[in-house]
Amino acid sequence: MSSAKQTKASPASLRDLALAVSSGFRSKVIPVPEWNNAKVLLREPSGEAWVKFREIMTPTEPVEGQEPQKLTIQEEYLRNKRADVVMFMDILLDESGDRVFSDDDEQAVSEIYGPVHSRLLSQAISLGMSQEAAEAK
Repeated sequence: MSSAKQTKASPASLRDLALAVSSGFRSKVIPVPEWNNAKVLLREPSGEAWVKFREIMTPTEPVEGQEPQKLTIQEEYLRNKRADVVMFMDILLDESGDRVFSDDDEQAVSEIYGPVHSRLLSQAISLGMSQEAAEAK
């Protein structure tokens, strides 16, 4: 048994902690050099974002007897970019923990989405790894 004294949270404060908006997500604040070192809050993607991502990435089932439609390289790139944009809009939060973008911003974000956005998304996704997987990296 540890000799360190452990502080117990009262049931009311534990409830408040568990019900806080982003309490179910890992997050971190990082500076973005390309954005004048602005500090941004990244959160691991939500379940809703993963569902949207999978819907975009999953090809429609072919009609029975027909071959699945093969995407061109450009179509595949645009599909992948759209899926990433949906995820990016979910993971970028302001200082208050609120999403910076709404679903209505998808077209605008898609037009400017680039390597910086992709790197931020990658960091947010890595927040969702188990501790063991993160340590193995």
